Amino acid sequence: MKYIYDQFGRKINLDDVRAVEHLEKLKKRSGNNPWPVIEECFKIWEAKKPREYKSHLTYINDVRETRKDRKFASTKDKTTGGILRYTVDIPLTVMYMIRLLYSNAELPMNREFFLEFARKFPNYKIAEKI
Repeated sequence: MKYIYDQFGRKINLDDVRAVEHLEKLKKRSGNNPWPVIEECFKIWEAKKPREYKSHLTYINDVRETRKDRKFASTKDKTTGGILRYTVDIPLTVMYMIRLLYSNAELPMNREFFLEFARKFPNYKIAEKI
């Protein structure tokens, strides 16, 4: 692994710098379509942290199996009595990567975003039916 040093003397992995530059170029090429960039974020994360990736998929499978209603991944909230639905689980590292590349104005993470995310990345989907 090669490293460079920033202005404060901190060691930075050169592969990380290259990944950031690659994502920024891809964002410019993709224009208003964030999905190729998000897909690339997952590829980078999976390659850099394979154990974390496998662990996250195991966690998702466990969550799917422990929902009272696996088809819809819903449980009853003990406080309010309402039904809670767990649709997708995005790894925190990838969420940070996405948020560093896209602001809230550029990419609102609303209901439509998460529904599209579930269609594009079924490995991270909790509920069988979306």
